[in-house]
Amino acid sequence: MPLLNNATTRLTIFVDGGTAGGTHTGIAAVARSHQGYFLGWESRQLPPMSNNEAEYKAALLGLELARQLHAATCEIVSDSEILVNQMRGRSRVNSPHLQPLHQQLCHQAAYFHQVSFRYVPRAENQLADALAAEALRGRCVSLRPGHTRRLTAWLRTLSLSRKLL
Repeated sequence: MPLLNNATTRLTIFVDGGTAGGTHTGIAAVARSHQGYFLGWESRQLPPMSNNEAEYKAALLGLELARQLHAATCEIVSDSEILVNQMRGRSRVNSPHLQPLHQQLCHQAAYFHQVSFRYVPRAENQLADALAAEALRGRCVSLRPGHTRRLTAWLRTLSLSRKLL
């Protein structure tokens, strides 16, 4: 599938972040079209931070991916209730570590016509969770928009369940 050539296209971006014992952080974002096609993904290993900070960093990575795809509207899907509730304005951002990340995410969201946030249980965020866990171990992947054939081949080599496809 080619890059999005229509700025009115709606994307769904699944994001996740994770930490392990204060040594590293892994974040991931997976972009899907409204029709369900994978359009790209990226994972990164970052320095140690809290799990909530990692969730914010993953959402920022998701918006970065959406910008690369020239999306005007996107939905960020996360298994972090804290992130989703804070971005929806349902919860206050009291942590001094999260406040700058919240401001940065709001600033990045302003580049889009519309950005929404949706909470899902971890079981419904398996691909982003798996990519974040791999990044945590130093195995980062990047599938730039427009290279979905590589994505399909990589999924097959990992033998991920059909539920993820």
